[in-house]
Amino acid sequence: MAELVTTDTPVAAPAEGAPPIPGDVAELIRARVGEQPAPLVERLFRSSLVLDQVPDPDPDSSDPAGAVGLPGADAAPVGQLGGLPALPVDTAWPEAGGRPMQLLAQLDCAALATAFRSTGPGAEGWPLPAEGLLLFFHDEWLSDFSGRGCRVLHVPAGAPPRPAPDVEQGAPTVPAVPVRAAWALSAPSYQDQELERLFPDDFLVAFDLAQDLAERLPRPEVRLLGWCDTDTGRPEGHRPLLQIGSGALAVDWGECVNVSFWISEEDFAAGRLDQVRHGFEVA
Repeated sequence: MAELVTTDTPVAAPAEGAPPIPGDVAELIRARVGEQPAPLVERLFRSSLVLDQVPDPDPDSSDPAGAVGLPGADAAPVGQLGGLPALPVDTAWPEAGGRPMQLLAQLDCAALATAFRSTGPGAEGWPLPAEGLLLFFHDEWLSDFSGRGCRVLHVPAGAPPRPAPDVEQGAPTVPAVPVRAAWALSAPSYQDQELERLFPDDFLVAFDLAQDLAERLPRPEVRLLGWCDTDTGRPEGHRPLLQIGSGALAVDWGECVNVSFWISEEDFAAGRLDQVRHGFEVA
C-alpha cells in the first residue's frame, strides 16, 4: 500500500459539496493506495460537463451517445462549437496581433446549469454564470506562448449572429457544431501536482492511480470544468475552464491537437473571466 504524505493534514472525508465517488471508483482507489490515503484522493475529484455533438436527426444515422461519459440521446442542446457569436453591437470583437480572434464555442449558461444540476448526482452548486452566453475566442495562429491568445466573454443572450470584422488575414469561421451536455466526474492526472503531492516519496503511486482512473472515467474531446485530460502544460495556480480536442471541430491546427482555456483559482472563486489563459498541445 502507498505511504501517505507525512504532514499535519488530517485524513478527512470528502468536503461538503464535493462530487460523490461511485462505489467501483472508490474501491479502485483503495485497492491502489490503501484505506488511509483514499479520502484525500477523493477530495481531489471535480465535477465537469462533457460536451458532445448533437446527433443527426436522421433515424438511420448512428448516434454514439449513451456510451460511457457521453450525454444521452435526449440531452438538450447547450450551445455550439464554432459558428458566429451572438455578440452585442456594443461589445468589441476580441483581437490578437491586430487580427480578429476565432470563436471556438458559444454556450448558453442557463442550459449548462440545467444540464449540470439535472444529470449530475447530488445538489452541487453551478459555479459559472446561470444566465447569458459564454463566448470562447482564441488566436488560431497559436503565436502567443505567454497564454494571452484567448478571450472569454460573458454577454447577454439575444443578440443576432455577428460576423468578424472584415480585415486582411482575418480568422476563418469554424463550422458550427451544436452540442449537448452531461455531468461527468473528473479526476487529476499524474501531471497534476495536487495528486503527486499526496505521495511525494513514491511518484509511481500517483502515476499508477492516475492511469487506473483514466481507464475508468471518460476522457472526452470537449470538457467544461473538471481536470485537464491532455498533456498540455498546466499554468501554476490555474484550472481548466474549457478544453477542446481538434477532432471535435472541422479545423486545421497543423500539429496542434487540442486547445484549452485556463482560469486562476482566485478568479474562478470570484467568477472573473477577464484573465483566462490560453493553452494548447502540439503532437
